[in-house]
Order: sequence, then structure tokens, then C-alpha cells
Amino acid sequence: MIKIDVEPLESLSGQPVSVRATGLRPGSTATIRIERTDKAGVKWASRAKFAAGGDGTVDPAVQPSLAGDYRGVDQAGLFWSMKPISKGKPSGAFGKSLAPDNLKASLEVDGKLVASRDFIRLHLARGIQRIEIREKGVLGTLFLPAGSNKRPAIIIFGGSEGGVFEPAAAQFAAHGYVTLALSYFGMEGLPDDLEEIPIETVERGLRWLKAHTRVKADSIGAWGASKGAELALLSASLLPDIKVVVAKSASAYAFESIGKQMGRVHKSSWTWRGKSIPFVPLEFNMRLLASYMWARMTKKPWPTRPMYTNAIKCAKDIEAATIKVENINGPVLVTGGGRDGVWPSNEMAKRIVDRLKAKGHPYGDVALVYADAGHQIASPYSPTTVNYLTAPDGFVELLGGTPSANARASSDSSPKINEFLAKALGHQDL
Repeated sequence: MIKIDVEPLESLSGQPVSVRATGLRPGSTATIRIERTDKAGVKWASRAKFAAGGDGTVDPAVQPSLAGDYRGVDQAGLFWSMKPISKGKPSGAFGKSLAPDNLKASLEVDGKLVASRDFIRLHLARGIQRIEIREKGVLGTLFLPAGSNKRPAIIIFGGSEGGVFEPAAAQFAAHGYVTLALSYFGMEGLPDDLEEIPIETVERGLRWLKAHTRVKADSIGAWGASKGAELALLSASLLPDIKVVVAKSASAYAFESIGKQMGRVHKSSWTWRGKSIPFVPLEFNMRLLASYMWARMTKKPWPTRPMYTNAIKCAKDIEAATIKVENINGPVLVTGGGRDGVWPSNEMAKRIVDRLKAKGHPYGDVALVYADAGHQIASPYSPTTVNYLTAPDGFVELLGGTPSANARASSDSSPKINEFLAKALGHQDL
């Protein structure tokens, strides 16, 4: 009997999933297809063709895809190679919805559908309590694992999209942490733009989290991605109660603000105790300006990396703008991609760990740099085919990297980050 199996039928985002076909004629060819519709109503799909083994089985974990949306042996291939196949704006790698994904795995032989199986990917594990926090000075979402015992906690910072980034917080809560997805701009009661954001926003969130009855007050870390990685490193350098930092696609410097006046009126992204944090101002030359204007006119994705690289090169006092990571009261893990289209995260990751080493930082700091990856080193088994981000004003930013390289970086970095945090925070649930 020909059938297709998915194991498990319900899993958490980021966890491995096995898709296998059995009952085929040995040596025959078959196509496995996976599809889903995201929360924006956009349909995604992937397909791969295989030759059945001597026992009539097709297993992507041990057999190569011979044609389709990816090639070679890769259990996650059918997941990361999914791409939009209908009209609309796809949610992509930075979608914020926690609603379950309903997927279908299908098996085709000689162009005919012979078997299918529905399965579910959860973004919020069952038993995790989600609580919106709208207290004075603290806006975000709290995630609490089941039980009543105290646990280590992680503050989660999203990037330049603003608001709260809940998916990462939900995933770490599934591993047994109390997590707070903290907003620092882009919500009512906070600045509209990422401009002169007070680090005191993080200080208030940290103080609130320390006082929570479910939190081990001496075991709190910070996780940030992109601009949120910049904030995580900067905050930890000023707030010693943060005991570990994970900074994905990290920045070694405080950069100019991101907002309506970006590149025209130079302001810092951050302030501390009422004073602007020294920053690297953005500098445009004629080549950059022409490239940018052409991208806007043609609506093509534009890499901001050359803009940031030029800004670093032109900075008059780069040391003043450098984040003093050596003051962080615990270990630091940074990631970077060699083909990051947003900024030179690979070079900055190296500068961060080199500085930590030179300054005698007494912890086990780690840099995970992936030569062909871009900016979106995300959750394993997530689609990596959309490597651009569209801003509300229509600007399309190129995130960079190849889909396969971004997927490999995601799969390699995720367990290392989990182990790093568990060790630093004394967490035993992993």
C-alpha cells in the first residue's frame, strides 16, 4: 500500500519533522510536495523528486532530491524551499503570527496524486501562557511555561519593524524559560520611529521581570535580532543584571536612527540617562545615492550593506560609537552572514569577539559566522526563499544570502544557541 507519513503530526516551529513515503515500486520515481497558506492568505509550496529505494521507501533524510525546489540530502529541504505561489504579500521569515500552520504533504507518482497527509506546526506550544503587558513604561508580551516554580528568563528584542517580536519568545518559552518580548518603539505610548530610544526602556523591563514571581532574578538573559541585537548588546553593556546575550546578525556599533529623517538629520538610535549614545552616522556618496534612487524607481530590492560599510569607513570617532561589549556581565554569542544584505554582520561579529578577547572578557564568548548566509538566520525548517523585506513606505530591503545557505545557518546555529543559553543561565530543561 502506497502511503505518506509525517512524524510527528503536530510539532513546534523549529523542531525536526520527518516526511516519508512507503509502498512504492523499488527504483520508481515519486514527487513529494508540501503546501500551506500563510496568515496573509498567500499560498506556499515546495516539491522534490526522488527515486524509491530497494525497499520502496522515499526518505529525504537519507535520499537525495533529484529535481525540484532543492537538491541533495536534506530532511528540512521541503520546508525551507517553500516559496509563495499565489498573489499577495507573503509573511516571510519575519512573520509575527503565533497561529498554527496547517500543512499538507502529498505524494505524486506519474503525475497523479496517490497519497496525502495533513499536519500542524505550532508557533505557541500547548500549555504556554501568553499575557499582554501594558503597564506604565513596560509594553510587551510575557510567556509563562506551565507550573509555578521560578525559572530563568530571557528578554526578546525584535528589529527595525517595531512592536513586539513574539515568535522567538514563544519558542524559548517552550524550552522552559519565562520570556518577555519587549517593545521599544512602534506601539502606543512609545516612539513611532527607531530614534533616540531610551535604554531605560530596557531597564524598566528588566526590573519588572526581576520582580516577577516566576523568574529567577539572578538568571536573566537578552536575545535580539538585527537592530534588536544592537540593543541587546548595548543594554547588557550598561545593565549588569543581564547575564548572557545572544545577538543575531549583530552590530558592533551604535548606528544612526531609522526613521523619516534617516540620512538627512543625523540622530542616535539610543539615549542613556538623557544623553545620546555616540553613533555612526550614515554617509551617502554619489554611487550609493544613484543605486538607491534606481532601486526605489524600479522597486527592486536594495542592499543597505554598502551604506553601512561606507558609514563605518567614514566615521570620525568609531571607538566612541563602538559598543563596550567587554562590560557585559556574562557570555556573548553573535551570529553573522557573509552575504548579509543589510549590514556587514559577519565582519562585525568578528570585531565583537576580537574586542572581547582583547579586553580579557572572562567568559566563553562565541561567534557563529556563515559565509554564504544573509541577514535572516532564522528558525530551522522555516522558509528561506523570501530574502527581502518591504517597508511601509514601499522600500524593499535585500536581506541577502542564498536560501540553502540561510537554511543551513539556521539549522546549525539553533541548537548551539539553545545549549549556550542553557549553560549560561543554569537551565536544565533542555
